[in-house]
Amino acid sequence: MQQKIRSRPKRTASNPQEIPEPLAKLINAKPEEDERVCKLADEDKVALIAFIAPYVGVRISPIEEARALISMPDEFGVEALVKELKDSKVRKAYLLVNSPGGSMDSSYKIARAIRRCFNEITTFVPHIAASGGTLLALTGNTIVMGPMSHITPLDVQIPYKGTSISAATFMRFFARASQWFEKMTPDEAPYPQKALSDKLDPFLMEEWSGLMDTALDYVGEILGLAGYEKNMQIAQQLVTAFPSHGYVITAEKAKDIGLNVKESSELQRTWDVMRYWLSKYMFEQQITHCIRYALPRLTNQAEQPS
Repeated sequence: MQQKIRSRPKRTASNPQEIPEPLAKLINAKPEEDERVCKLADEDKVALIAFIAPYVGVRISPIEEARALISMPDEFGVEALVKELKDSKVRKAYLLVNSPGGSMDSSYKIARAIRRCFNEITTFVPHIAASGGTLLALTGNTIVMGPMSHITPLDVQIPYKGTSISAATFMRFFARASQWFEKMTPDEAPYPQKALSDKLDPFLMEEWSGLMDTALDYVGEILGLAGYEKNMQIAQQLVTAFPSHGYVITAEKAKDIGLNVKESSELQRTWDVMRYWLSKYMFEQQITHCIRYALPRLTNQAEQPS
C-alpha cells in the first residue's frame, strides 16, 4: 500500500472567492509558504497555526498609531482557517501565540473554535501571550515556554475615566472596604475610609461582578476543553488571584497554578522553528493579527483501488 500524497491546499483564507467582500479585505489569514515551517508540519504530521500580533504600529494620523488587538477581523480570519482545518482532518496541532490580547468575547470565540478542531494542541509562547492571548494559549493541552516567555492574568478590563481598569481592582477594594466596617459603624470610621466607601455604586459593582463571572466561565470552559480536571480552580486563580492585569506569569508560576507547562529546551527543535516563524512577522506593519497556517502534505490514507 502506497502512502498517498496530496498537494498543499490551494484555497486561501484571503481569496475573495472564498470570503465575501468586504470581509476579504479585513482579514489577515493566509497559508504559510516558508519551507522551514512547512517541513515541520510534514515531518510531525501536524497542523501549524500562528497567531501573531506585530510589534510595529500602523500610523493612522499624525499623532496616532493602531496596533493589532484581538477583535472582529480576527474572528473572521479564524473562521476561514477553521474551514481549512476541518477539511484537512488533521487532529493534532502546534499553535504559536504572540498577542497583547483584546476583546474578551472575540478571544473566547477564537480559542473555542480552534480548540474544537483538534484532539491535541501544543501551544508555543516564544514571547508574550497576554490577556486574551493568554486565553488562546490555554487551548493547548501543553504550553511550551522559554526564559523570555510570559502569560498574564485574565481579569476583565473595564473603561474608567478615560483609561482601562481591572474589574478585579474594584472587587478587591470592595473587600477591603467591607473589612473596615466589620468592627465599627460608619459614624465611627475615619473620614478617608467613610468618604471612599460612599463612592461605591451598587449598580456598577453588580455589573463588574457579572463581568468577572463571565471571565471565569470563559476561562473555565477553555481549560476544560483542553483537558484540565481542575479547570475552574485554575480559572479562579487566573481571573482573581493576581495583583495586576499585566502581572508577568512565567513558566514556573504557570506551573504553580496548575497549568501543564514544558520548558522550551524539552522541545528544542520545534521551539527553534516557532521562534523563527515569529521573527518573520513580528515587525510587519499590520493592524490585525497575522494568522498563518501550514498543513502536512503527507496523509496516512491508502490509495483507493481503481
